[in-house]
Amino acid sequence: MKKYFLIGLFIIFAAFTNTAKAQIFLGEAFVGYNICQVDGDQIMGFFKPGINAGVGVIAPVWKYNKFSLELSMEVVYNTKGAKQGRKYFDGKIDSITGVEITGEYNLSLRYGEVPIMIYFTDKHVVSAGVGISYARLMGLKEFEHGVRTPVTATSGEFNQNEFNILADVKIRVYKRWKLGFRYSYSLNPIRTREYFNIEGQSLGTFKQYNNLFTFRLTYVFNEKPEELQREEYRYTGDNPKFHNKALERERRRAERRQAREERRNNRN
Repeated sequence: MKKYFLIGLFIIFAAFTNTAKAQIFLGEAFVGYNICQVDGDQIMGFFKPGINAGVGVIAPVWKYNKFSLELSMEVVYNTKGAKQGRKYFDGKIDSITGVEITGEYNLSLRYGEVPIMIYFTDKHVVSAGVGISYARLMGLKEFEHGVRTPVTATSGEFNQNEFNILADVKIRVYKRWKLGFRYSYSLNPIRTREYFNIEGQSLGTFKQYNNLFTFRLTYVFNEKPEELQREEYRYTGDNPKFHNKALERERRRAERRQAREERRNNRN
């Protein structure tokens, strides 16, 4: 899986570097912070941190006035999971494993993920999108009551293939830099497991799903400089609309300067 993930990473880089002159595709690189939980694991709260980092390609498919529609494909290294601190302090020992029952839990899941998104962008500033992704489990570590379990990515307890639904919002904060917020939820269970209370009684069998929020900083390559400016601040002598706006701004500035000078003269 790691080999295919690296190959996909190379293809994404090649796509946006080879098309830089044509300006057909845009490239992006991003890094983000996940806050995660696993639904169905008897632990509540988004206490598990994670990493979201990778590259992508953006393809504009439709444009009308100040609005546009884009498709994007990403290759992402994404870490998910769940975490809970110590819950029990009575020193009770599990009669089967001989381990103190503390309630501590830590699950770390590492995925190579390929999201495909469709974005609606307003004035090159705000983008809102939805999409789906395919993720492949690359590795995991699980600790119960502070002790690592024998579960691995290939031992059969976890589903190695995951499909997700995504929702995303991005806002341009400075030139080619954007801040984004993404929500992701598993469409298929990542694991099915039976749980027991501390007395050994079954609590039932539950399907588990990844549930996470991501905050990302994105840099977009190959964007045309004029697309990074708001229309009312552009100026070109070949376009009377922009030329007249520029003249009107200069006239108002001159009037304000004259008014300030008259106020100073009156005070003197």
